[in-house]
Amino acid sequence: MVSALALSLTAVALPGVALADPSGVLVIAENETPENLDPANATNSTVNQLLIGVYDALVQFKAGETSVSPRLATEWEVSDDGLSYTFTLRDDVTFHDGSPMTAEDVKFTLDRLQAASANVLNDLGPYVGAEVVDDNTIKLNLSASFGPFTSALSRVYIVSKAMVEPNMGDDNGRQWLAVNEAGTGPYTITAYNPTEAVTLKAYPEFWGGWDGEHVEEVVFRYVSEPSTQLSLLKSGEVQIAPDITVEDKLALMDEAGYTVDVGAAATPLYFAIKTAGDGPTADPEFREMLSMAFDRELHLEQVLMGFGTLPDGPLPVGWMGHVSGTETGYDLEAAKAMVDEKGWAGTKLLVRYLPAIQEEKSAVEQLQSNLAQIGIDLEAEGMTWPAQAATLTAIDTTSDLNMIYSFPGFPDPHAVLNSTFNGALTGVNGGYNWSQYENPDVDALLNDAATSPNPDERAEMYGEVQELVGDDHVVITVSLPGSVVAMSDAVKGYVYNPAHHQTFNYMDISVD
Repeated sequence: MVSALALSLTAVALPGVALADPSGVLVIAENETPENLDPANATNSTVNQLLIGVYDALVQFKAGETSVSPRLATEWEVSDDGLSYTFTLRDDVTFHDGSPMTAEDVKFTLDRLQAASANVLNDLGPYVGAEVVDDNTIKLNLSASFGPFTSALSRVYIVSKAMVEPNMGDDNGRQWLAVNEAGTGPYTITAYNPTEAVTLKAYPEFWGGWDGEHVEEVVFRYVSEPSTQLSLLKSGEVQIAPDITVEDKLALMDEAGYTVDVGAAATPLYFAIKTAGDGPTADPEFREMLSMAFDRELHLEQVLMGFGTLPDGPLPVGWMGHVSGTETGYDLEAAKAMVDEKGWAGTKLLVRYLPAIQEEKSAVEQLQSNLAQIGIDLEAEGMTWPAQAATLTAIDTTSDLNMIYSFPGFPDPHAVLNSTFNGALTGVNGGYNWSQYENPDVDALLNDAATSPNPDERAEMYGEVQELVGDDHVVITVSLPGSVVAMSDAVKGYVYNPAHHQTFNYMDISVD
């Protein structure tokens, strides 16, 4: 075994320290209702933003950091061949029902996720299974070495075996956990009305203690209209309003009483173009034409108002293995020439998107306008996230284009490219490859890159993936938007978390 990775726990507040009681209420506006409360769906930001303070994982990315820290695990060892990880667990953790957390709960959690074919396991690569060594030791086994394994565990929230097992039913506990929680985190969910609001309260017996300033209650209010979020922020009814318009965020930067935080996000927005089936977008040349019809520079300038980075291919600029120039650039005249040459004028297409997200709505309108100029009719259908995701479960119901952000669960190219382009993770298979794209060469490169221990080899393979995907014109990378959050200046302690995009570190926040 390699040397144990004994990591400092100095940042974790421990019982016995002089603690302040949590006080006050933090109200956060949110434009998308949550899919449910099941940790199996923690790759979905609407789920993750609720659960990040309700559950704990073995390891975690603290807000503002890009390397993992210990959480339920205090240290771990990795075998020389990279096929097993042995974690030592804390011995003072209890679930919200007061029962102790042990290695049996960790194994139960992972076994349930496997049985439920949970999306959150997609990022664990060649994970095979768990072995209980003793109450405070768990061994996780892989079929091949996997570089991002420890980072990917940050989305695996540990549930109570005693609470969930009696409610497993025929669906591996999905129905029960959709509306109940069984965590060890600092907050509990006390009210769940996903169309209106979700309320969380500080758990007095939280194992980590309550050192510092914290709020007693957190409320997520679901408000789809940006103008309503702004009104609620200005009236003091909410303290954080992330979804107001870019123009209003710019105005609040100069207005007393408000703070606008700009986080360096790495969350590309795509038009995922349907590559399967027999529609017009099954033709790579047609998809190339579509790519030439979208102006990324104009989008950054006029829609994002400069709050972001100009995209250059599907992988965030500056990430390991990024290759420039893999996507076709904007050239509406060349796109028009292709339409005329191929006789595509009059083609009707359908794009689906989330109307509650202003950037998606604006991108759709921009593409609609440009395509109309060259004879292509793009119909737009706004949907909620659950409804849109449901249409991707079959090729026949997949629209020609779908808007989707990549929210990488950890800062590694695997977390973006694998989920977006691996043929095993198509929408039909329950994944986020919404182009329904299958290319054996791409799949092999992605799988080999994930298991390689050599960073240079991994970077080279990810570069090849971008070249192949670019040649196939699978997506239009619309933007790399910054994370711009408007809030009252009474909010203290908010920090953007690049490993948990579109969440709020509400467990660290206080309100004056």
